Amino acid sequence: MSNFTQQGNQEAKTLKGNEDKKNKPDAPNKASRPKKKKPAKPASFKEFEALAIEIVEANGGSYYEWLHKQHQEIILNFNVHNQKQIKEVAKQS
Repeated sequence: MSNFTQQGNQEAKTLKGNEDKKNKPDAPNKASRPKKKKPAKPASFKEFEALAIEIVEANGGSYYEWLHKQHQEIILNFNVHNQKQIKEVAKQS
């Protein structure tokens, strides 16, 4: 067999391999994955948020700084109440 024929056969195999890859994706389709539901905001959330912003800013503060402090307080309280469990998880890793 000549080099030209061998090269043609190799190219044909490569093309067929590429077609097979196109027809068989490695990862499953995104449509087949279950979609995560976003947690729904309570009714009238935006209205209450707007009012909270007005109240905090009327008192000379920043709503986002206040909100950040609220988040920190929740985390710190959670950590204090669950300190034993946190220690156990830390030891395991």
